[in-house]
Amino acid sequence: MFKNFKIQVFLYLGGILLCILAIGWVVFILEDLVYLLAFIPLLVFLVWRLFRQVDRTNSEVATFLANIKYNDYAARFPESKAAADSYQKMHSAFNLVTEKFRDIRSEKEAQFQYLQAIVEHVDTGLICFDAEGKTLLQNRGLQQLLHKSYFPNLESVNKYNEGLFEALNDITPGERKLVRLIVNDQIIQVAVRKTILRVKEESLHLYALQNIHAELEEQEVASWQKLIRILTHEIMNSIAPVVSLSATTREMIDAPEPMSVESREDVKKAIQAIHRRSEGLLHFTETYRQLTKIPLPRFEEADPAEIMERVLTLLTPDLEKRGIEIERQYKTGRFSAQLDPILMEQVFINLIKNAVDAVGESNPLSGKIAIHIFKSLEGVLEIQISDNGPGIPEEQLSEIFVPFYTTKKEGSGIGLSLCRQIIQLHKGNIFAWSQKGRGTVFTIKL
Repeated sequence: MFKNFKIQVFLYLGGILLCILAIGWVVFILEDLVYLLAFIPLLVFLVWRLFRQVDRTNSEVATFLANIKYNDYAARFPESKAAADSYQKMHSAFNLVTEKFRDIRSEKEAQFQYLQAIVEHVDTGLICFDAEGKTLLQNRGLQQLLHKSYFPNLESVNKYNEGLFEALNDITPGERKLVRLIVNDQIIQVAVRKTILRVKEESLHLYALQNIHAELEEQEVASWQKLIRILTHEIMNSIAPVVSLSATTREMIDAPEPMSVESREDVKKAIQAIHRRSEGLLHFTETYRQLTKIPLPRFEEADPAEIMERVLTLLTPDLEKRGIEIERQYKTGRFSAQLDPILMEQVFINLIKNAVDAVGESNPLSGKIAIHIFKSLEGVLEIQISDNGPGIPEEQLSEIFVPFYTTKKEGSGIGLSLCRQIIQLHKGNIFAWSQKGRGTVFTIKL
């Protein structure tokens, strides 16, 4: 019982009070100062013991907090009752908190090792710099990609490759840049992305580098195969009847008997057909040349809604003639972007004309085209042009942006391909969604 902290403090305070009363009694009643030699040392001893008891508590609390501050979780406080420790409950609480912190640190270390293992074994190269350009992290994927063991800072990247250094400096968070590098006498295409991390009020710049050279080559081969297939189809459709007709005409001319009036008329018609088909093939070739000569954009601050309004004004007669309703879901003057107004007008004209043709086939009296201009939650400017036409079959949807591919009888097949090239020159994307019987939606992201 006497080992309890509260009882000890109570006893010391009681002893001090009795000593003070005894000293007062000696001074004022007995008036014999000799007895003070006995009570004053006793009073000093009791005050010292009380101070020592409280100071021990403060000292142990300070030690515990210092252990927490310096992450020292190995120290333990005695809890055994046999050790005559009057601080058992406090020591038990200290040890419980220490064990909790030790478990949290062990869990964090395990998570750190797990994340570090992931970072080291991903194929994507990762490198992180602090605000001053000092390297904080560089994984094995980056070493294998660039064949460089270590970059001590951002400036060392400039010594390795100026193009890569400029890309890292110029890129903005969320943007994607392509960099062409020569590593070990081999050309590789590297996609670079940037993320800014906020850690303890410090900005960390994390870059992800991925070799997409093989994917680009595969995509390029696939694109060429599609293009060659369509070109071959168009050329064969023109050449085959020309060859057949020319062979028939030659047989008629080389015949031993004189040509009759009917035969001469047939030869004339055959030559006219060959001429028309040759002109068609020439026009097809000229169209292909135009596809490869898109001018570079002349960027200026422009409102896509105003550009859209100019296009709709231009197409109003045709829209009214066909009875097509335009639903505007935008306001002018609300958004602006760096655009080439002339090229964007061409894109909008092609997309709206396609929508007009689509609704004209299925809904000649109730055609509807909706135009929506807005900013997404990610801050990306989006322009959507949708129609209530018959929709595009799923098997054709992946082909519509391929040059010369068309489902129209009178179409050239370069309109959507031109649109995609113009949007790509604006560093944007265009894609289509369609479902049979529910129309088509073309979305431009800038």
